[in-house]
Amino acid sequence: MIWTEWDPLEEIIVGVCPPEHYYDDVVKDQRCLPLLNTILRETREDLDNLASMLEGMGVKVYRPKNPQFQQGISIPNFRIHNPMAPIVPRDQYLVYGEKIVQTYTSLPDRWLDSLAYYDIFVELFKNGFEWNSMPPPLLENLNEQSQLYNTDRLLWHTATMFKCGDALITNTKGPGSQLGLKWTMNNYPDCKIVVNNNSIQDNYGHIDHGFFMTDDETVFAENVHWAPEILTKTKNVIYLHDVVESPKLTEIDYQKEQYKTNGQFSYEHLSGWMNEWKGYWQNVAFDFNVLVVDSKNIFISNQQPRLQELLDKRGITCHIAPIRHNIFWEAGIHCLTLDVKRRGEKRTIL
Repeated sequence: MIWTEWDPLEEIIVGVCPPEHYYDDVVKDQRCLPLLNTILRETREDLDNLASMLEGMGVKVYRPKNPQFQQGISIPNFRIHNPMAPIVPRDQYLVYGEKIVQTYTSLPDRWLDSLAYYDIFVELFKNGFEWNSMPPPLLENLNEQSQLYNTDRLLWHTATMFKCGDALITNTKGPGSQLGLKWTMNNYPDCKIVVNNNSIQDNYGHIDHGFFMTDDETVFAENVHWAPEILTKTKNVIYLHDVVESPKLTEIDYQKEQYKTNGQFSYEHLSGWMNEWKGYWQNVAFDFNVLVVDSKNIFISNQQPRLQELLDKRGITCHIAPIRHNIFWEAGIHCLTLDVKRRGEKRTIL
């Protein structure tokens, strides 16, 4: 059972990365392979390290399987060129209360994503969880994905929703369709759905990029524009823009280059990441996409002395789990994990 993002963590899914050479047969530009294989190796090392650190804190860790498809798969209307490895469980799965909800996004390469989590969800189902899956939609080719949002297809990213007791705070204008949001909300008839009225955060898509909570009353946010309005008006909000290096503009600039590839790996994109962007994210910028283990312990991805000093004075310890390629995968520690059980009661927080 799970009701918040900060009650004491007991069980969690940590994503897995494909092995080196996984993409060798599909990459057209051979100059990409050494760079890409380095990214795969280091990502796998970082995820394994994160899983080990969590286990060392007494948390039960599930790891999805990494299906090995020998060739692309053709579905009517679209082709799955490179079935996505289950790196980011947060995007398509929401565990809230005692229910697992599985959705579909516009990305063809994630259409078979649920196969990686099947055994985990079977185990949770046997232990009392309800398990609902969105009907699988027909999609279109990846370079046409922008046409798929706000359509009559059921599509939703569960990372647009934030667990807050008996309520879910949700973005409505990010990736997905209004029908997909309605389907997801219908799975929780007893839950209060609170629409995020912060236009910047709502339009950004995933909700966990600019704030986190450590207890029912305490919010840490980059600034007033990166936390839901209902939290900034009702909770004790501690703004960190003077304490950490803000990554937002750099992230957006990098992603503009990434999206030009239309889902394909390019040498310009990979070399730009390895030679220019990686060091900034690894050594300078603070990623708000953190994992809160409990009110006294959080996981962050690099050393942040001023932030660590501030949190230490509040009795909160930062555990460093490096994620060297977080923005390459568009995922920080929170997105790379999916908490499935926390020790806490259902309660009214908002």
